[in-house]
Amino acid sequence: MISSFKINDNGITQRIDYTIIRSKRKSVGFEVRAGGKITVRIPMRASLDAVTKIVEEKKDWLYEMYLKQKDKVDARSLKEAERNDPRTAYLEKKYRQAAKRYIYERVEYYIEMTGGHYSSIRIGDQNTRWGSCSSNGTLSFSWRLMLAPPRVLDYVVIHELCHLTYMNHSKDFWNMVSMYDPDYKEHRKWLKENGDRLILS
Repeated sequence: MISSFKINDNGITQRIDYTIIRSKRKSVGFEVRAGGKITVRIPMRASLDAVTKIVEEKKDWLYEMYLKQKDKVDARSLKEAERNDPRTAYLEKKYRQAAKRYIYERVEYYIEMTGGHYSSIRIGDQNTRWGSCSSNGTLSFSWRLMLAPPRVLDYVVIHELCHLTYMNHSKDFWNMVSMYDPDYKEHRKWLKENGDRLILS
């Protein structure tokens, strides 16, 4: 369901749309995504009048978040567009194949330094992690790292290889990461700021 609220910005009245979604939750929740898309999740039995009142109370904050997000890229929508475009689907296949070869080479290069043993390497399209290391030694990486600068990709490889020694993010873990990537903070920051731009379209 689509609704909206009005807000006055420097004498100009604007109408901001938001989507209401009912779900099995006990309270009202707000999400403002890149592109300025506002979603309000409400309990199944919540009345729309009560929700409207809550939105009115929160509208200044929602508008502030809307302004911050409206010009940002909605990575999830773009990834969905990629899947539905035959051209980008072909490119993704090629990048996945390249990632299998290249990331394997980088793992083999750095594991000579970091030590440890892994059981397998998987290449996927993780939405929340660029890489991961399971307790049984399975290393997983996103093929989208092929779109990042090489040193950023190397940082993710080093990060996961260090988890073969430390399955946590302790001080010892980060000290180990810094031994093999002294600029890891810079590379980590780059991913945080630019990760949603690692798309084909």
